[in-house]
Amino acid sequence: MRMTRRAKQLRWLNRIKLISFLGVLAAVLFLILNVNNLLVSSLLAFVISYLLGPYVNYLERLGISRLIAVTITFVAVSTLLGIAVSAILPPIASQLGLLKSEFPKYVQGLTQLMADTEERFQILAGSYFSIDLSEHVESALSPWTKALFFDFPSFITKSVTTLLLAPFIAFFMIKDGKVISRNLLNLVPNSIFETTLSLYHQINDQMGHFVRARLLEAMIVGCLTWVGLFIIGFPYATILALFAALTNLIPYVGPIIGAIPAISISIINGDSSFELFLVCSVYFTAQLIDAAFIIPLVVAKIVDLHPITVIVAIIAGAQVLGVVGMLISIPVASIIKVTVSTVYRHLTDYRSI
Repeated sequence: MRMTRRAKQLRWLNRIKLISFLGVLAAVLFLILNVNNLLVSSLLAFVISYLLGPYVNYLERLGISRLIAVTITFVAVSTLLGIAVSAILPPIASQLGLLKSEFPKYVQGLTQLMADTEERFQILAGSYFSIDLSEHVESALSPWTKALFFDFPSFITKSVTTLLLAPFIAFFMIKDGKVISRNLLNLVPNSIFETTLSLYHQINDQMGHFVRARLLEAMIVGCLTWVGLFIIGFPYATILALFAALTNLIPYVGPIIGAIPAISISIINGDSSFELFLVCSVYFTAQLIDAAFIIPLVVAKIVDLHPITVIVAIIAGAQVLGVVGMLISIPVASIIKVTVSTVYRHLTDYRSI
């Protein structure tokens, strides 16, 4: 009788643990998904923690306290970033200012290009082009791009706020990450504790490798693009290379999106078809090196997903969270795959006992 009562108590305790764990997880996800700035800052904080966490763990293994190890790592990385930003910020600011001043010229060039296309091929009705195309271009721009051209100070303020909040969150994530993980795992019922612990380590290791590999790949692609555009003397080389690096984080469609601005500028300028050929060659060469060397050596087999799964995940992410959703679609799909396979294996092993 006493054992039965004890078993009932353990069963109720496990249920309470499970409900508490799911409640905490749901509350955190609800808070993050319903505050846009917090969502972006949290994603950046996760990226920072995955990048800097191994160095902090290494210093801690040397006998340094975790707080001091985190502080040393952040100070060192902040110093290196400060040097890098001071080197690339002047050309970026200069090129953004030039692009902002010449933006009306590109709108006019786009209008003329579409008018010439209508005249040559007579595909579209002429009445459509009687509308001011600049209004269509402006309405088609994303909110961040519109802010960049039409409300630059507000764009800078929001970006700086997000960027400052991310390392602050990451600092405490790295410092107290082990304690937080331990406390959350303590809420997991004993019946699924081993499975949850195994799942946690699998996801944590896979996401760490994925983040580091994808960022390294994006940096290499960005550098290759910048070198190519700089050699051919193409304008806005720095910001176009930075855009190519960021969009390269989106599988399949990212490289195409990254090449569109440079190709569009080359077509609108209309200086020569040879320049357009050179621009296309730069982006093609960068992607060829990426596919032939970087992906097989750095990224391959980290996230083992079928191409159809990747495409569906990207589309779903874009529908739910826009650009941010496209960026996180592959990690989320990978987490779902690992979770399903681990739970299925656990259930299979349990039934075979």
